[in-house]
Amino acid sequence: MEWGTLGVAAAGALFGIAATVITDVFRSRREKHQRWVDAKQVAYARFLTALAQTHSRMTLAAAREEGGPARRQAIHDAFLSDPQHADAKSVLREVALTAPDHVHRAAESVYQQLRAARDILAEDGTDFSTLEYQQVIRPFFDDLDALQRLMRDDLQPPAERRV
Repeated sequence: MEWGTLGVAAAGALFGIAATVITDVFRSRREKHQRWVDAKQVAYARFLTALAQTHSRMTLAAAREEGGPARRQAIHDAFLSDPQHADAKSVLREVALTAPDHVHRAAESVYQQLRAARDILAEDGTDFSTLEYQQVIRPFFDDLDALQRLMRDDLQPPAERRV
């Protein structure tokens, strides 16, 4: 066997090994990125669901209770008691771990608006039609929609993002 043939075969083997290593590195990065996106998607969906379900539980509690301390307690319990153990505050912490800062700040703001709605709804004489409640709940739903758009945009590949 000639040295030239052996050299070409060795170069081909090195080229093949290098191509395989490079392909594996790119695949590994892609899979890691996809796992991160999947984790964010789960946290985002859980947070949006927790907010919506918390609001629903609060409104049901407010509609059932007449007033006074029982109403206030029922609304606060509805805010804190998630039967799936995924209350909004807990899931907000998941969002804090996975989301970029601008998404987390928006999520924190929406959560604070829901807390404000809870406090107003828990007051005696407040129902769903009072101006005070409407002034808090309308921006909550508007900001909830904006947060959902931010989250959806964050989950897009970088080339398709609107930010």
